[in-house]
Amino acid sequence: MAMTKDEYLQKFVREKEVRDVFGVQPVEAGNKVVEVLKKEDLTYEQAYAALQFAYNKLKFESNFLRLS
Repeated sequence: MAMTKDEYLQKFVREKEVRDVFGVQPVEAGNKVVEVLKKEDLTYEQAYAALQFAYNKLKFESNFLRLS
């Protein structure tokens, strides 16, 4: 029995695009972050460490303020 394209593709869940969920602003901000990391001439490992640090800092600061 032949499977339809839609039936086949249902088995491979595709994540929604960030802009589809949160709009274009987070995509633009993310692109700016990547550009800054490139300008700093970091290795990939250092860049991931910087992103983890930023995530942890935002998570901590969210306890004290609301990012607008």
